Amino acid sequence: MRSLALLLAATGCIKPPGDLTALDFSEVPFENAYLNVDDAVVSAFDTDLTCPDGQPARVFAVYRANTDAASPIAIVLHSGAFDYVVEPDVSGYLNGRHYQGTSRLSQEWSVGKVAETLGMPGVDVDPSEDNLGTLAAALTDADFVQLYPANCWGDLWHNEQGYQDGPAALEGFNRNGRTFAYWMVKAIFEPNFRGEQGIDLSGAGAIDANQISIIGLGDGGRGVAELLAHPEVPVPAAMLVDSPPDLLSAYYADGALWEDEITGISRIFGEENVENIDDWSLAALPIGELPPRVGFVWSDVDPRQPREATAPTAALMASVPGAWVENTHKPTHASLNSDPELAAAAVRYLLTGSAE
Repeated sequence: MRSLALLLAATGCIKPPGDLTALDFSEVPFENAYLNVDDAVVSAFDTDLTCPDGQPARVFAVYRANTDAASPIAIVLHSGAFDYVVEPDVSGYLNGRHYQGTSRLSQEWSVGKVAETLGMPGVDVDPSEDNLGTLAAALTDADFVQLYPANCWGDLWHNEQGYQDGPAALEGFNRNGRTFAYWMVKAIFEPNFRGEQGIDLSGAGAIDANQISIIGLGDGGRGVAELLAHPEVPVPAAMLVDSPPDLLSAYYADGALWEDEITGISRIFGEENVENIDDWSLAALPIGELPPRVGFVWSDVDPRQPREATAPTAALMASVPGAWVENTHKPTHASLNSDPELAAAAVRYLLTGSAE
């Protein structure tokens, strides 16, 4: 699997690969078959956070290059951020057998996952999902500036070093999914922090910080819940989740069927927190503390997770005044990124409060 840098080089968007650390990632064309505009660009920035493989965690920005008006902004948390080492190897912990088969605890995987989420040509790191980039295209067409943090910690966007710690003594590295998601909020509100992390959004023009949407695909929806519960995160204008495994207790209800998933969940959250595992969920958030616009897309025949992990939260969200709750009734996961009409409706809802 090639990194996004190699992909862009192979498609002629940047100079041929040499020393990848020296490549200039600024404003290469954003290629997506569903885009209706021709001035969209994507940039990539390495940050001070470290992936388990020792490489810097990377964030991607997508925006239109010639926009004059202040743009709404979206933080998009990708799916698939779940992995752990089942059997460590004597040559190195990360060289052991992983839950996912191919390790997701690396910069390379996380970069590929964002590229897949963006619908970049030729990238398919998770064949079990149909990622065509329809959501990214719809957001771009609507002039959103978008931030895509690449989660290389496989922690369901939960861990924040010093606050919600993973088993670093066991694994030999710190998980920081929630840290990275939170850094995206800091990058929006604190220009100095943005500069310290080398995140240059000057090409995006003005950003309307009052129009922030936090979006999660698949288990990225768990990251949305983590951000909304974070004490330092202001209530955004809108939230949108698609197929979140929100109530993790549903996995424990059938320990034989979901044994491997339970092992990973217990590793991430800690055995001592399993009894109250649903405290970290959208369903646990007070309705009065949710954003003014709440979008919830799911399927009652999603093959990727227990129905009871999502259905009760969907019913609860449907009781929120003005919420948009959509059951696709399709045997798919995270349909927003493979259905252009659904993605367009979702973006209309984020902007206007109506999906029509």
